[in-house]
Amino acid sequence: MYPLANPKVIQRARQILAYEPIFIDTETTGFSPQDVVIEVGVVDLHGATLYETLIKPPIPIPEDAIAIHGIREEMVAESPEWEEAWDELQPLLAGRYIGAYNADFDLRLLKQTHSRHGLVWPLDDRQFFCVMKLYAAFYGQISPRGNSYRFHKLEAAGAACGIPLPNSHRAIDDAKLTAALFNHIDNYPA
Repeated sequence: MYPLANPKVIQRARQILAYEPIFIDTETTGFSPQDVVIEVGVVDLHGATLYETLIKPPIPIPEDAIAIHGIREEMVAESPEWEEAWDELQPLLAGRYIGAYNADFDLRLLKQTHSRHGLVWPLDDRQFFCVMKLYAAFYGQISPRGNSYRFHKLEAAGAACGIPLPNSHRAIDDAKLTAALFNHIDNYPA
């Protein structure tokens, strides 16, 4: 029966909690090495919005990306470019423990966007932790290959935990759902 509620995962979540983490999500132009961030949302541990912005990308937004998040060219036309958004975002992230659902992806796209604009990435990758991996170990379902825990989509993880927040594929909503999922793990009776 799931979740298995792995006590080591609950303990790890409680250790992370001591650092008062924040949670980030991004929406992007795609998944490739050429793609960039076009929306960032950051919330605190309780889901309160700390930062939210659309970002005007240096490349067109492909239709397949629009089909996922609904962000169109006209929505970002008057938005800040990455450098301006980063000037506001960096002080918020500096020195903080940062959770993301599929942190490897968000971190890669943040760094990619930074590099695309000729900027040096200033954050330590160890500031980021992956709520998707934490949830997979908490839930305890073995992957079909049998060599790791099965990853779950954010929406499915939220639904399995009875979290009534939507997964709209918009950055702020997904950051709020990620924070709520982390809190669910942290508050689970050990």
